Amino acid sequence: MKNMYRRILVACLLWIPLPVWMLSASELTFDSAGKPSSLVLGDEKMLEFDSVAGFYLSQGRERTGTRLSTLSQSGNEITVSESGGSPSFTFSVKSYKNHVAIHLLDFAGIGSGQGYRLSLRLSTEDSDAVEAYTLNDLMTAGARRQTVELTWPYLWARPRGDGSRGSVVLYNNNLSGKELDAVLAEIWSAQAAAGHMVYPKVDSWTEADVLAWVDRWVNEFRRLSVISVHPEESEQELYEMTNKYVIPSGANRVYMFQKSWRESGMTTPRENIFPRGKADMIAYQEYLAKHGIQLHLKSLSPQIKAEKYLSSTYVDPRIMSWVSGTLAEAIDTEATTIRFRPDPASIIEMRDEDFMRIGNEVVSVENMTNTDDDVWILQGCQRGQEGTTAKSHNVGTDMAGLVQSNHSFNFEEDFGMPNSLAEEICGQYGDFLNDVKTSHLHFDGTGRMNEPPWYVREFTDDVYSRVERPTTGSIVGRGALPAHFETKFSGAQEIYGMWAYHHMRIGIRLYEKGRKHTEMAPSMLDFHFDISDGIMNHTRRIEMLGGQSGKMLSKREIDTYGLSEYGFKLFRYWQEVGPVFTDGDAAYVKKYLIKNGNHYKGPDVLVLSKKDDGDYIFTPHRVMGRTSGEDEPFKIDQEWGAVPRWQHLRVGTTMELSNPYVAQQPQVMLWVEEDSVPLQNPLFTVNGSGTLSIEGTIQPLEYMQFAGGNSVNVFDKNWNLLRTLPATTTNFIANHGTLTVTTAAVRGRAQPNLWVQYITLGPEYVLESNEYLP
Repeated sequence: MKNMYRRILVACLLWIPLPVWMLSASELTFDSAGKPSSLVLGDEKMLEFDSVAGFYLSQGRERTGTRLSTLSQSGNEITVSESGGSPSFTFSVKSYKNHVAIHLLDFAGIGSGQGYRLSLRLSTEDSDAVEAYTLNDLMTAGARRQTVELTWPYLWARPRGDGSRGSVVLYNNNLSGKELDAVLAEIWSAQAAAGHMVYPKVDSWTEADVLAWVDRWVNEFRRLSVISVHPEESEQELYEMTNKYVIPSGANRVYMFQKSWRESGMTTPRENIFPRGKADMIAYQEYLAKHGIQLHLKSLSPQIKAEKYLSSTYVDPRIMSWVSGTLAEAIDTEATTIRFRPDPASIIEMRDEDFMRIGNEVVSVENMTNTDDDVWILQGCQRGQEGTTAKSHNVGTDMAGLVQSNHSFNFEEDFGMPNSLAEEICGQYGDFLNDVKTSHLHFDGTGRMNEPPWYVREFTDDVYSRVERPTTGSIVGRGALPAHFETKFSGAQEIYGMWAYHHMRIGIRLYEKGRKHTEMAPSMLDFHFDISDGIMNHTRRIEMLGGQSGKMLSKREIDTYGLSEYGFKLFRYWQEVGPVFTDGDAAYVKKYLIKNGNHYKGPDVLVLSKKDDGDYIFTPHRVMGRTSGEDEPFKIDQEWGAVPRWQHLRVGTTMELSNPYVAQQPQVMLWVEEDSVPLQNPLFTVNGSGTLSIEGTIQPLEYMQFAGGNSVNVFDKNWNLLRTLPATTTNFIANHGTLTVTTAAVRGRAQPNLWVQYITLGPEYVLESNEYLP
């Protein structure tokens, strides 16, 4: 962060604002009663006069709050208060040519601010026309109907390094193209120079620099396709995977899960994969770069692991705490009940945390009682935890309740302060990512972090400011990094599908008995449904990954899985189609899917294929469901991807199904459960007369696929082709509408347990995107 401030000082010398009277074509003004009197953004008047507009102070769960009805002004600063002069709030309101910046500087009359919430309501003809971009997460901004509401809910937080308690910029959101980009460049350059926004690790950050950087960013990420690699044994295996799979596929980004590259801590590479540590990682990145491929390292968010901060003799006092105080009664090394006298002013909130620090010892606590008294009782304590040593401690020894997330301690939220642990930890992590030239800043585990609401943005901003090349970024469960202001520009919006949070996934996984949702290895239909879900989540970036969220993809899995070749073929299809996929084609996909939480569901799977003339087509594949409605459609599991529709039944079962398409010969997919008996000479009957008969046996864990003709294919549990069996059909037609199907066997008295799919196809759809293919 200190380096960032030095770069901001350089930028200040390069960006010298003109006096407001010469420069401003934007303004936000108020009358003496604290009501907004004008809002002009780039010469366009935005304000509508409304009786509810103005400043409000709320306490607790109050929804409306008390209007602050008195305002005074001195230069760029305004102070608003209740009529008696208290409570009061001081703001800096600065006008620029195309935007207005609002910074809360201080307040008085509400103690620490805990339990209070301040808001500013602005009435506009169209709330969508005013974009409010917060410069830190000490405040929030929202729009509803004709009101833009700016809220400061964390008044009790300490000021940021720039002296503010929450900042926001307002600009005209009706602009587009170069007009919009010019406004955004002004904001980023001016607010970075003032110390309110982070920017990349570069020496100059003028408006021209911003626009040049954004052009570089857009060109870097205009087309993205990603393959996961997980070497299990050696560096040689890493390069074998890269040469055998990544380079021939045309992928331009390699994704490495944290267990694929990291040993421990944040920046220690796996010794068997990168024997020389970071030097070998840099060599691998350079090898990828020669082939036009980027490196993406997945990791948990910055955390404290090193012995430098936790050892047998030392516990860093800068580790985040939720309460502090002193030892109320001396203890020896064997004590398991400890009396703690907290400082009431230090309690952020009561936490269900497991660890306390006593001097330089960490203790785990099973139970905490008497927390309403002056002295708390800590019971079931285990001494000398996290690499520390149990010691005897005297009365008055300092204690603190430590905050832990993802099995690691959090650093204190001390950005901008002397001897900052946050800047030290983020500096190590950011500098490492910069050295290995990662193309993506990936922060996982934040959803399980116990921290103030603004904490995540603080450290992601800091890491971003230490990287000197364009990157994309994601905070798992939240989306893009706020620091990636590049994404606001028109060029970045045009390629949104490439850097969007979601992806179009081809997930490879092997059969695994007892696995959640499905033991089965995914089928071709599963691939296609997963991709359609990605399309509906506005991404156009194809990725080949492990078949579970966070699951690594190893050479062993690729070589063992029988549909890998098909997966790579589909991957190459979407490398062509994804970047030019039209809104019209997306609207076609939408017709077949229903919103289901954060994802989608539906009975049809849109299968992408390529015709001989080079055109791409979608063909709907309906896995027919029972008319009773008991069959779940295809859907997405957040962790596992596509959950397919199957009917689970015993041999001899008759089902009534529904076919929405024209009469046709159905496809049949069948799987015999692992603990079942074999299926001998399968016989499938439609409407009591039409038949498909097979000569041969389907063993447990084998698939049988009929796609027309006079044979069926039999696959092993991981979709490797084992053999073909002869098939005979007689009037085997699925009529439009309701039909009955019976799954039986000609030989054998036993009744195998089966999973079946009866599939009909809808009309082909020729993609509009064909017109824009490279």
